[in-house]
Amino acid sequence: MGDLQKWRQEEKALALERERMKEALARLGAIDVRETRRRAGGLIFGIDLTASREETLREARIATAAMFDALKSIAADRLAVRLVYYRGQECRASGWERDPAVLRRAMEKLSCKAGATQIAEVLHLALDEKERLSGVVFIGDVCEDDPDELAGLAAELGKRNIPLFVFHDCSGRDVAVERAGPVFEHLAELTHGAYCRFGAGSAAALRELLSTVAAFSAGGVEAVKQVHQVTTTEARQLQTRLLLGAGEGK
Repeated sequence: MGDLQKWRQEEKALALERERMKEALARLGAIDVRETRRRAGGLIFGIDLTASREETLREARIATAAMFDALKSIAADRLAVRLVYYRGQECRASGWERDPAVLRRAMEKLSCKAGATQIAEVLHLALDEKERLSGVVFIGDVCEDDPDELAGLAAELGKRNIPLFVFHDCSGRDVAVERAGPVFEHLAELTHGAYCRFGAGSAAALRELLSTVAAFSAGGVEAVKQVHQVTTTEARQLQTRLLLGAGEGK
């Protein structure tokens, strides 16, 4: 009975978050992405599922699943998404999907396992990708990879005009989390992407951050200019970074 009740609560939360995400993305309804300077490509979505992410996984899972459902509001079938996650000893990637329901169902089933971070694997996968990429999203809290190796990979992403959007889960607020901040921020800078912090209870911020990235991936800076009425500081800061030059000329 407890599991059934929990499932029903998560389904209700997902339905509510999906509607909120659709409302956020509906502001982009008038955008014709074919008229923007940036052609929509694939979006890689990387998620850290190591044990330290357990506390905020539910919020991230719900917001991300809602984003996948709402993407068709702005990009129809022009924006393909690939989900990549690591946990324990595994690092797995889905195929490219234009049907958001497939990735939503995958997100709902994910859980955390103890293990080291594998951020380099996510970046390697992006660099090896044959599909044209609009960007890479990464959600994580700590970094146990070699910062120099990550910087080299990020620099190569920058050369290829593939921005990295790092959403830093700071709910843990311990030394490892704080130490990862400058590393993540540097990686985003090297790719002309953006670095954003969020914590427990930041569902609204995460929703608006994801909708902004979805807009940028579908239509570039011109699409971001048409995203209005964001309410969170994090989303306003991300939009400002993008409008001040991230992604220009792509």
